[in-house]
Amino acid sequence: MIFFDIDQTLINHQQAQDTAALLFLQQFSSLLPYTSEEFCQFWQAVMERHFATFMRGEITFAEHRRRRIRELFQKVKLCLTDDEADERFAIYLQHYEDNWTLFDDVWPCLNTLSNRRLGIISNGNSEQQAKKLRQTGIANRFDIVVVSEEIGVSKPKPGIFLSACRRAGVKARECTYVGDSLQNDVLAAQAVGMKGIWLNREGSGYSQIGVSAIENLDKLVAVVS
Repeated sequence: MIFFDIDQTLINHQQAQDTAALLFLQQFSSLLPYTSEEFCQFWQAVMERHFATFMRGEITFAEHRRRRIRELFQKVKLCLTDDEADERFAIYLQHYEDNWTLFDDVWPCLNTLSNRRLGIISNGNSEQQAKKLRQTGIANRFDIVVVSEEIGVSKPKPGIFLSACRRAGVKARECTYVGDSLQNDVLAAQAVGMKGIWLNREGSGYSQIGVSAIENLDKLVAVVS
């Protein structure tokens, strides 16, 4: 059984996020005092901060979105209501969803592995992660989809990996997990007995002992064969 992460493994989340952020900045440029580069960096930092709070179970997914928007407009001292924050986030979200794309190596990899059982283990909102798989056309390639919000446990905690194994009816040692995060994906999967494969698209940090690393999914078949 081979499990995959979604963002930055199958779907180019970073490109979609940056494109959406810049389109959002264009629409609100009179209120947001940032250059394009500054805004992308700030949006990333704001996302990571509030998404982490959501992942700890301290706020809802909707509230994490509102906090992201409110922080953007703090410099101009706008106090947005929930409805106003939701409306502005919806503008960003539409751009983000419109720009979901697979990395070029995804379809060739999935086609080559068509005779293998495949699954997903992902952090995030269940509805959004499922929508990414459907919209990019790869949902039917996966037998098992496990998302942290659904089960109440997120990577790198062991529970999310073990839950996926139970649903698939396989032991952890019979599974491989492929992801872009060394800590949250690869080392966490290895800790429960899976084989972890680091999809290191940047090609850096290969000195990690005991970790299988590939720069693209074209090389995955050779590693799992």
